[in-house]
Amino acid sequence: MSIFEGSTIKHLSSWIKSQEIAGYYTFTKRDILSIGLQLKSSSMSNAISRQISQGNIMSPWQNFYVIVPTEYKLRGIIPPSFYIDKLMQFLGKEYYVSLLSAAELHGASHQRTMRYYVTVNGNFIRDVKTNGYDIDFTLTKRIPYQHITKVKVQTGYINVACAELTALDLVVNYKKIGGISRVAEIISELCESMQWNSLKEDLLKQFSTATIQRLGYILDKIGETEQGDNLYSLMSNSSRPLRRILLKATDRDNNATYINNRWKVIDNYTIEIDEL
Repeated sequence: MSIFEGSTIKHLSSWIKSQEIAGYYTFTKRDILSIGLQLKSSSMSNAISRQISQGNIMSPWQNFYVIVPTEYKLRGIIPPSFYIDKLMQFLGKEYYVSLLSAAELHGASHQRTMRYYVTVNGNFIRDVKTNGYDIDFTLTKRIPYQHITKVKVQTGYINVACAELTALDLVVNYKKIGGISRVAEIISELCESMQWNSLKEDLLKQFSTATIQRLGYILDKIGETEQGDNLYSLMSNSSRPLRRILLKATDRDNNATYINNRWKVIDNYTIEIDEL
């Protein structure tokens, strides 16, 4: 959308400034073509490159541009939360902010990182390295919309995983975010926001029994027994049989013994409690 629809614009820089004043912070190459800018294709590319080099705009994806407000010019970086929703619309992707990025929004205050985690459905999408941040994409077969919350940001709203979905995703993707001890640390900070009740029964159906077992084991191991009890009750209601599994799936048994009988998880990895 442009405040100059139907009129002819002579300079890209003046149009960008006017967009920012009107509260529009993202645009595409198609938007530029639609405003009647009197430039040849090569001249337009040069104008865009000049705006990027001057720090007025950035381009996290080909033909998609973000106007950089003054406060972010001073910082030198712009957070992906500022434009992620518009970028996903541009790419035609359903999404939610996940893993460490979702955990931070749920109050896990030690999880700030220069990597921004987003889960999308559909085909493979490449990770993005831009403007001081890496955007890390994880694929899922289905977006559980009833467990996604809308979080207000400067430019509108973004889709964010609820605390329970975040915890389950962390267990599945433990390698991506630093290992099982790291997962335990984050989950301990998420517990105040988690509530394992009947409304979460359908969420558990989206994850393997082994993933839920590992999460339950971690909850017991870090002393969150009430959370573990509630999760176990949901598992019992679903009548899903628990089978013997390894805590760290990629390792061998190594003659380990059961640590938690109710979750049937084999202790083949030591969670560093001191890190919690």
